[in-house]
Amino acid sequence: MNEIVTVYSAEMMRRLRSRAFILGLAIGAVAIGVMIQFPNFMQSIYTNHTNRVVLAGDPALLARAKALLEKDFKVVATSSSAAAPTAHDMKAHRANAYFILASAPNGLTVTAYARDPGDVSASQLRRLLLPLSIESAARISAHRAESIVSIPVRIRPVSSKFASARQSNAARGIAYILLLLLYLLIIINSQIIMSSVAEEKTSRIAELLIASVSPAALLAGKIAASITLALIQLGVWVAVAAFAGGHGSVAASGSGLGASSPALSLAGVSATELASFLVFFLLGSLQMSTLFASFGSLINRTEDLGSLSGPLIMPVLVAFFIAISALAVPRSMLVVVASFVPLLSPFVMFARIVVSTVPLWQVAVAIAINLIAIWGIAVLGGRVYRVGMLLYGRPPSLKQVWRAMRA
Repeated sequence: MNEIVTVYSAEMMRRLRSRAFILGLAIGAVAIGVMIQFPNFMQSIYTNHTNRVVLAGDPALLARAKALLEKDFKVVATSSSAAAPTAHDMKAHRANAYFILASAPNGLTVTAYARDPGDVSASQLRRLLLPLSIESAARISAHRAESIVSIPVRIRPVSSKFASARQSNAARGIAYILLLLLYLLIIINSQIIMSSVAEEKTSRIAELLIASVSPAALLAGKIAASITLALIQLGVWVAVAAFAGGHGSVAASGSGLGASSPALSLAGVSATELASFLVFFLLGSLQMSTLFASFGSLINRTEDLGSLSGPLIMPVLVAFFIAISALAVPRSMLVVVASFVPLLSPFVMFARIVVSTVPLWQVAVAIAINLIAIWGIAVLGGRVYRVGMLLYGRPPSLKQVWRAMRA
């Protein structure tokens, strides 16, 4: 036990003092903050440049149309002229589109001129101006026209953990951010520990270490230090995400560009979801760190790190993409089965927990399977690590690795 503590302390101090760790921590925090606020930035660009419009036509008609169109557009000017606009007219108002409205026997006609025709949706204009068209064609009051098109729609949950679509969409957004954090932390720290093991072996430092410390204690100390540093990174990045998510707003999706909804905020994460994230983060980190460390011991040249780490990353990539699909279809058979498979389970089961109600027995079974997998990976990986660290000059053959795993 003392050997593990010694290796753990030395590895922690070395990594904490390294410029790479400090720089990665800072860059990661900035990247998380930018990612959270990026939708606000894009919304401001869209609002300021894409949805600026000019209305033209009968002034009495424009007053009513302006109130309807301002739900999605920014009306910067109105004109009584029904003539087609020139490029100079568009530039003078810094407008992206020019709508000419006129009354017709069957309702309303709209002629839209746009810098880019793809920026104007005919169905969007029909939806916004439908009350005015009904009012004009049927000669009824504006209030009556509004009541005709305002169909009451109520959405009621059935066996759902969310009371509204707003809550459901917010949970999916939060889950995506947490899954991305989970993916980044597991991959980054697993590769760091693999590089550390390979560096020690190629520089022959491992000879001195193994002469003083047993290979099992060396491996355990390195993995413990790696996971501790990952938890530090996680704490800093989540704090940044919570701060960035609490400032600003994210525009609502769809065509309603003028509307906005509260920013993605980690304040909506329940204690159960937070505990699940930490548990599955630890399970995933232990599995991947042990795998990367044990296979890193087989390397005799640092140039071989990429070719060996590539296949090890594949299960994490597969798990991440299945987890993303689980946010939309958490009850899919593939998703449910994958949530019990080691290496995939930490991502997929966590995604299911966030967006659906998962039976407690399934969570318990998934945790138990992952703990058994960690034990198996530790036993087999430890044997590979011992053989790899003691052999120099050439990588151990598959036959030697197989014998070590069976010993």
